[in-house]
Amino acid sequence: MNFELILIGTVHGDPQGYERLTNLLGRLRPEVVTVEISRFSVRYRRAWEGRWKARLQETLAGLPPGAGGHPAIRMIAAQIALPFEYRAARDYGRRNRARCLSLDLGAVSRRHLPRYGELLSTVNLEALLEKDTEPPEALVAREFQRARLALAHPPWRLAGQKSPETLRRELFVARRLRRLALKHGRIVHLGGWQHLVPWRDGDGMRAWLKDQQPLIILADEGDLPALEEQLSD
Repeated sequence: MNFELILIGTVHGDPQGYERLTNLLGRLRPEVVTVEISRFSVRYRRAWEGRWKARLQETLAGLPPGAGGHPAIRMIAAQIALPFEYRAARDYGRRNRARCLSLDLGAVSRRHLPRYGELLSTVNLEALLEKDTEPPEALVAREFQRARLALAHPPWRLAGQKSPETLRRELFVARRLRRLALKHGRIVHLGGWQHLVPWRDGDGMRAWLKDQQPLIILADEGDLPALEEQLSD
């Protein structure tokens, strides 16, 4: 089957995320890549990322040696960086003359991004060092297992998933993807796997895109032979 719309579920903060998506995009060869990130978030992060990273290094300089390798600090470093989903889409687009589009509303980013500086304080980082935190790789692997279970046994819904804000965001993305599908060839959308899970009452992005018959895969499934079979059927 020649899938024209492919939805790839990611786990935010995945240490292997950039490489996984780079591999997948290279195999899928889309004309357009859309990313679950608002244009506001991209602009704000570009303006502040360098300052956040410098602040993190300054704070780490006053902490015990090796503090930067603590799992919780590694997750903070990933959080203040431009998300790997956007970087992978941007770099693929530059190499292949494909479009890379930000596709989300900015309300959440406007609330949370201005507070990121608080995460980098000495008090906060010292508190994080006291916690027995699992490595990001283990947390991400468990989250992908959770995603597979949810996708294999629909309908399913996360607690708190269906807030009015979530409804607005997913409806916005679904409408944009439907319009793009009328104008372009293969489109790949990159976003958190939770948005690909159908809701019990039939709402949600996946339900609203059913007429487009999207292929839904997880970002860690790029090396599966089954993917090639799906794309060639």
